Amino acid sequence: MTQRLFLVLLLLIPCLASAQNWQLKPGSGYGPILLNQSQAEAEAALGTPIDSKTSESDPESSLKSYKGDIILLINGQKKVLGITIRAAGAKMAGGLGIGSSVSQVQSALGPGLRRGPQQVAYPNGIGFAYDASGKVERVFIFKAEAQSALQGDRLIVAGKRCGDLKVGMTLAEVESAWGAAPKKDGKNHSWPDKFVSLLVDNGQVLAITITTGDYISPKGLKAGSSKAEVLKVYGKAPDTTGGNLIYPRRGIAFYLAGDSVSTIQVFAPIK
Repeated sequence: MTQRLFLVLLLLIPCLASAQNWQLKPGSGYGPILLNQSQAEAEAALGTPIDSKTSESDPESSLKSYKGDIILLINGQKKVLGITIRAAGAKMAGGLGIGSSVSQVQSALGPGLRRGPQQVAYPNGIGFAYDASGKVERVFIFKAEAQSALQGDRLIVAGKRCGDLKVGMTLAEVESAWGAAPKKDGKNHSWPDKFVSLLVDNGQVLAITITTGDYISPKGLKAGSSKAEVLKVYGKAPDTTGGNLIYPRRGIAFYLAGDSVSTIQVFAPIK
């Protein structure tokens, strides 16, 4: 028995050591850890998790931490949805990764999409979180995204826009990019596949309603954020009709499902 255990440990040593040479692969994985891989397959390389907690944005998913500063987002089917890496030396084939500067990342990949404070993501399936000195401290690997017309930077700006969807633009401009809304209910025009609805009057967009975490505010608020996170950013809401958080003068409202944001609406500020 002792001899067999020694052999198992001996076989693990090269595997663990090689983790230092694993490459970051946008939209794919990190070394042998791959997106859509089973949890069991990932743990064959990582070992058992040292910590696990439920994902705040999806109760059916969990965040599992492993030795080597790796966190996996695992869905209800025990599949890898996302990978977060803090391991020193984790790099892409071209050398970008932990420790790279903002200028180095932007020089190679462009400005990217702001996904919260000090966080930037790229449609090819990689994101970076920077520390106070502007160096990459975390890398995120996720499924590559297909860009859609009007998504733009997917930034929520209260009173103005969600990506390139703007309060005050014409319905015709939207329809030229997305086609006619599949669902219409009075003045409300909805594109369910894009998780976007528009309130339209006389051909003009009065409000933009989104139910997807693909759009995010400069301070990290999105569908899935907690009520506490909204209050921390915006303070006490002047209008709490239905238990929601509505800020008329700022031009933004957060509709809640329990303690989490399910829907965000952007509209012209009401004085």
